[in-house]
Amino acid sequence: MGIGQNGLLVSLPLLVAQGGFSLSTWAVIIAVGSVLFLPAAPFWGRISDQYGPKFVVLQALIGMAISFVLLLIATLGAQNSLNQWPWLALALMARVVYGLTVAGMVPANQHWAVLLAGEARRMQAITSISIGLSLGRLAGPLIASAVLIVSPYASLVLMLLLPLIATLVISLMPHREGQKDTSSSPVSQWLAPKSIWPYMGYGLAVCAAIALLQYNLTPILHTITEWSASKVSQMMSYLLTLSGIATLTVQVLVVKKQRLSIDHMLGVGAISLVAGYSLLLLPTLGALIVAMLVISGACALLIPAYTSQAMQRLDNEPGKVSGYIAMAHTLGYGFASLLATLTLNYPPLPIITCVSLATMVLLGILNAAYKQ
Repeated sequence: MGIGQNGLLVSLPLLVAQGGFSLSTWAVIIAVGSVLFLPAAPFWGRISDQYGPKFVVLQALIGMAISFVLLLIATLGAQNSLNQWPWLALALMARVVYGLTVAGMVPANQHWAVLLAGEARRMQAITSISIGLSLGRLAGPLIASAVLIVSPYASLVLMLLLPLIATLVISLMPHREGQKDTSSSPVSQWLAPKSIWPYMGYGLAVCAAIALLQYNLTPILHTITEWSASKVSQMMSYLLTLSGIATLTVQVLVVKKQRLSIDHMLGVGAISLVAGYSLLLLPTLGALIVAMLVISGACALLIPAYTSQAMQRLDNEPGKVSGYIAMAHTLGYGFASLLATLTLNYPPLPIITCVSLATMVLLGILNAAYKQ
């Protein structure tokens, strides 16, 4: 999943250069799949709890393969047709399939990891999935760049082959039964339990701040340097790579090895998040690099910590909880798009907004600790 997400983004310049869909059209196509994670992630989380995670993971992998097949056909068709509307409809259908199926991947994998590791090792189980995503997001651009030498469409072919291979591997793994629960009313099945609302709030705020920072990276670099657009783009790729490495390092050396308790992870992560975004107020390249590293490390601590605590509130429904946390993350990215349109023209308002969101997370965690 991580390889597919970043691999597609790396392929976009070449796909646009071949003709067919414009970059703005590609942005809409990709966004359609992301929006559908909102209803689909909690749904598949509940299915994972009731029937076991293996089925959900398999349908997500098959859905991913089908979506990339349709996307490849639509891309090739649009480049050889005067009428792009049918091919655009096919591309949108591909992303609908992606959003409705792949939304179950992370909740079901986290549920499966917890079942295999046991409740006592919930944190390590959740972190294992996060490490896999981080590795995929780091490897995705490298793999895509390597295969794009062969053809502009090679990465799309690779993205449909990888889930098929994974499907064969997963199909050989033992099935883990879920806990069928039909006692809930139809309304309560769709509403997130109040006990996990604070953790959904953390997820929304954390992801909104991350996404808003990503939107604001180009203006920040233009403000503190006099570089050309190509050099700014290159520096952005370096910064995102460094962030990925920092995230992976903290996940492996701190979270996975349980160097800190969950409460300490929340506290240290929240304080570091506020400090990292505050560093962005200093108009220097060095401060920006340090801030990106601190923010990435903070998120690597916070996300598994509040996800694990949320699962503790509903011990018998880890898939459902993971689905709602994933939904909150998606809402955060969408909220950041709105914030970007309102703040990007008024620097340093985006950075102040990020600091405010991080401060809200810190205050929420401190308030919860005080009540305990």
